[in-house]
Amino acid sequence: MAAATDLALALAEAEAARARLIETIASLDAATLARSRPGGWTLGRVLQHLAEAEAIYVRLLAHMRGAEAPGIDTAPIVDGASAVAALRATRARVVHAVAGIADDSLYRLVRFGHEEYSALSILENIAHHDDEHREQIEQILYAPGRLEEGRTERRPDALRPARAKDLPRLVEIYNHYVRTTAITFDLEPWTVGQRRPWLEQFRETGPHRLLVAERDGLVVGYAGSHRFRDKAAYDTTVETTIYCAPGATGGRIGKALYDALFAALTGEDVHLAVAGITLPNPASIALHERFGFVRSGIMHAVGRKFGRYWDVAWYEKRL
Repeated sequence: MAAATDLALALAEAEAARARLIETIASLDAATLARSRPGGWTLGRVLQHLAEAEAIYVRLLAHMRGAEAPGIDTAPIVDGASAVAALRATRARVVHAVAGIADDSLYRLVRFGHEEYSALSILENIAHHDDEHREQIEQILYAPGRLEEGRTERRPDALRPARAKDLPRLVEIYNHYVRTTAITFDLEPWTVGQRRPWLEQFRETGPHRLLVAERDGLVVGYAGSHRFRDKAAYDTTVETTIYCAPGATGGRIGKALYDALFAALTGEDVHLAVAGITLPNPASIALHERFGFVRSGIMHAVGRKFGRYWDVAWYEKRL
């Protein structure tokens, strides 16, 4: 019974670390994966290394079971989506391999090269590697000045109020985050028809606005302010929302959208803007703090998605 509990805890820790990593990398484009520290690996190479290392751990787990090591194709990683696919494939093999190890073998050390491992120590190593490399990736992505550099994207060609014809594209952008991240707590993608009432709450004047950013004629992001709560006393408070298309992340699109949104709200009867941010999300925190939002509190384990609970930090900005 103790072995089963230890295994469940180790698997949960490894899955939580993997979810944090995927949250960080899911929307990265090819140009972003080419970033690196001077003389260091690119982000793409770091992620390729993680997939390859996990494939080695799968072979070691098979050796512990006395089984033939499975062949794992770690396809080239070219962007965040392909990295997520590769890491999910190797993780599924790890879970399958661990499930075949007898309880009395979970703690047994097995020599592999110059090192000794147990099945539980392998899971601990996998979780540690995910967190270690995620922190390395975030340091490169969100180093001071990174938002100002704009090396992988240019400003939008146009910023304007959203229109009904934009809805399919807005749904496409949003559903990417529904499927791949815990940025939103929706669990299932929306259809255009289901999402229409959401769009209809916004107006071109007043406190509830929705703006889109266009580049080369394509909507690449949106930001809005909507009702915070239904009770009338909350009418002067708005909750903000902002999403950029995969490949349009990095700072300039988000900054341009928030610049335009808060300019549009100037003079409206709005006293406070609030934003909820699923943790961890250093890019969103950096953007909101840049616009004067301050953290007002954290709701712990308030949402369950991808098999784990997530904290949400709330930020507020006086208007």
